[in-house]
Amino acid sequence: MSLRKELESEIYTFMDDMDPSGKNTERLKRMFTKMNDQQFYRYMDEFFDNPDKNFTVAYEPMNNPVTVQFAQRVADKHHIPLYEYVYKPYLDGNIEDPPKTIHKILVIDLPIKRLKQMVFTKGHTSVTNTKRDARTGQVTGHDKTARVTDVEAYSMIVQELYSCAQEAYGPMADDQAAMYEMLRLIQKDGEVSLSDLPNDTTNKVTMNTIDVFMKGSGLITNMVDESGYLLSNTIRSKENKISTIER
Repeated sequence: MSLRKELESEIYTFMDDMDPSGKNTERLKRMFTKMNDQQFYRYMDEFFDNPDKNFTVAYEPMNNPVTVQFAQRVADKHHIPLYEYVYKPYLDGNIEDPPKTIHKILVIDLPIKRLKQMVFTKGHTSVTNTKRDARTGQVTGHDKTARVTDVEAYSMIVQELYSCAQEAYGPMADDQAAMYEMLRLIQKDGEVSLSDLPNDTTNKVTMNTIDVFMKGSGLITNMVDESGYLLSNTIRSKENKISTIER
């Protein structure tokens, strides 16, 4: 088997694993078929010399949903490391023996193309939640994640970025209990999952504020309590009671 056949076979196998529908494999076959050997090797030389050059894989989300488990299986089959120790020479300037992370962390590149109207200069999504109102605990100023525009919020839902929305409106917003637990786990393990964070409605300041306003207006809301009648303070007071019997 010639070197070209070996390279093509390896590329096609990888594409079949990445896209079970075979559409990406057919696309590459049509491209390579038009090349003679000289053009093919010139193309591959440029590919290996340029670390930023990659084979793109296009998906139809409704037919081939991509999951973390799917990416993990493909990476394991082709011996692609997803977790590695990351060295940090910028911490102490030691290039020969720089400090490294305690645990291996995710190092795979994840290119995300933002919508044209979601560029950083126009976006309002918070990247920190340190500025808070001392009276209510709500984030304020530049850290006010609640200023996420309708277009940005809709875009996250349409693109099924539910975890991003949950983080933006949870620990990165006004859920201080989730924020402290998130920081604790990051310091302890080097990473964190949203499933490991508390998700208690009574800890969400904005939701409780809206709940109080609506109840004060005579409207029943189940945003915090399923019955629609209790306030968050009442729920907390009941949870703190050891017994329901007055003694």
